[in-house]
Amino acid sequence: MFAPLRVKEYRSYWIGQTISLIGTWMQQIAQGWLVYVLTKSAFYLGFVSFLSTFPMLIFTLFGGVVADRYSRKKILILTQAMSLLPAIFLAIIIHLGIVQIWHVAVASFILGVAAAFDMPARQAFITEIVSKDMITSAIAMQSISFNIARIVGPILAGFIVTQINFHMCFYLNALSFLPLIIILMKISHLNIQSDNGDLSVKHFFKEGFIFLFTKKKIFYTICAVGAFTIFGISFIPFLPMIAEQVLKKGADGYGMLVSSIGLGSLLAATFIVMKKDIEEKENHIFKASLFFPVGLLGIALSKNFYVTIVFAFLLGFTFVNFFTVSNSFIQHHTEGRMRGRVMSFFAFVFLGFTPIGNIFTGWLVEHLGIKTVISTYAFICFIFSLLFFKILPLLSKRNTSSN
Repeated sequence: MFAPLRVKEYRSYWIGQTISLIGTWMQQIAQGWLVYVLTKSAFYLGFVSFLSTFPMLIFTLFGGVVADRYSRKKILILTQAMSLLPAIFLAIIIHLGIVQIWHVAVASFILGVAAAFDMPARQAFITEIVSKDMITSAIAMQSISFNIARIVGPILAGFIVTQINFHMCFYLNALSFLPLIIILMKISHLNIQSDNGDLSVKHFFKEGFIFLFTKKKIFYTICAVGAFTIFGISFIPFLPMIAEQVLKKGADGYGMLVSSIGLGSLLAATFIVMKKDIEEKENHIFKASLFFPVGLLGIALSKNFYVTIVFAFLLGFTFVNFFTVSNSFIQHHTEGRMRGRVMSFFAFVFLGFTPIGNIFTGWLVEHLGIKTVISTYAFICFIFSLLFFKILPLLSKRNTSSN
């Protein structure tokens, strides 16, 4: 059923990654509360969050070059070690009672830089430990890992912060990186591409851009991912407004909305894993991209809490289908030596566009209202799904006729 887990290297890697992600979510929840305790400021909450995501815009494309130029396994070991250091630093200064907001801000930026190099290498590394027919399932397993961590990490963080102390969350996060580092160091059976270390960085960048713009299917799919990031998931930070202003449910309602999206995401990833490989990926992506705006529009128009919960579930389910199969589609159409750079473009639009989308959405919500903005976004996503994924079959016919 879960074919990638039968591969020893991937099974060990997946377990180590899940432990690491649980620790990351623990720190993320504890850090948010720490910032609030230190400053009582919404500005600093947003600013620290911005510092953790902004490096994706600056460094991700260079991270893709690095992922194709050097050993991806070694890169992942370095990024895990780089992420461990801010965690242990914060743990110690919180323990000593000398933490200040600028400490947290600097640590968040360092973690963001590490993530910018980690993401392309992590996505491309999957193909080195599983066969090509398992790529879709392996990517879906990554989503399962993320959503398990998103459920378990915050629960543990809440318990530890209230029952033990703040700094223990940061100590445990630092500790959570060690299993994955050890597992990566032990993995030796890799499907490694030829060494490209002698080529210049400029050549790598140029080759990456040429490849992207000549492979129209990959280019249009990445554009669609960027559109769905800016106009699809950028409303999630504003779910508290929907829970409070529209549904009148407060913090408990907000928690249930987030949990419903997480449950839909988890079940979607499980569904994809159970299907093994999806042969008609273009059709699958297109269907998911059509149902995603339905979830958005339902959340925008519904005034009933339980109906909104259903649409939130649909949103999580369709987005993971869209994101995971898009990721797999791109990797299947990319040769191994180019995969790091291509996945860096994917990460750039998916994670790098997030802070842009959040700021833009916040400005629109202030002027137009949350329901108007989400309804408009649903319509834009629907148009993008028609625009991009109706083009793909035409490209297939063109390639077939040219051959």
